[in-house]
Amino acid sequence: MTSSSSSVPPGFPTGSRVMPEGQHAPRFDDFIPEDPLTNHEYDGIREYDNPTPGWWHAIFFATIIFSALYIMAYSWNKAANTPEQDLADRQVAEDTKLFGKLGELKGDEATIQQMRADKKMMQVAKSMFESNCAACHAKDGGGINGVNLTDNHYKNAKNIVDLFTVINNGANSGAMPAWKDRMQNNQRVILAAYAANLRGTTPSKAKDPEGEVIPAWPEGTVGGDKASK
Repeated sequence: MTSSSSSVPPGFPTGSRVMPEGQHAPRFDDFIPEDPLTNHEYDGIREYDNPTPGWWHAIFFATIIFSALYIMAYSWNKAANTPEQDLADRQVAEDTKLFGKLGELKGDEATIQQMRADKKMMQVAKSMFESNCAACHAKDGGGINGVNLTDNHYKNAKNIVDLFTVINNGANSGAMPAWKDRMQNNQRVILAAYAANLRGTTPSKAKDPEGEVIPAWPEGTVGGDKASK
């Protein structure tokens, strides 16, 4: 930016001076670069027209092209995976690797009891419970619109194996959805074990009991339970 040519710095020589023919005394305008000036002026100030470098424009337009391709590939392309699908695929791969060491688990009493004692499996089951079950049963099992899993009352279970059955087939005319087609068998087994371990714990807010009191889980249980759910 520079001021108009009439502005002369203090001390700069002014006035005419005798010079050889064809020459003149140095003037302030002589020191102005030859860059073209813009055609607008504000308060007697004009600015040079120094355009943005070409490489900057190239990057700018490249980002526009990339964003358009990205939208077509991930928002309009029905064949592309959503972030949720990518997460589910990674979870399946991780579960397959983890459960591969266990083989196919059975949904019987002995297996559910064994899984209850497996801290690593219960950590996996906790994550599954919070992702899939907490909306109805609360993260700590205290119940929201689903039943309270921490007390001794049960609506659809008479024994520990019934937990696995309810997870598989659902209950209450679909209020409790069936998960047999949504989760792998091993996932359902350890989820039943986790639900069993919630019995006797203390939730932050407990829903009123529903159903009937049933006997405690078999001897040898290892959950944090005083009296089983």
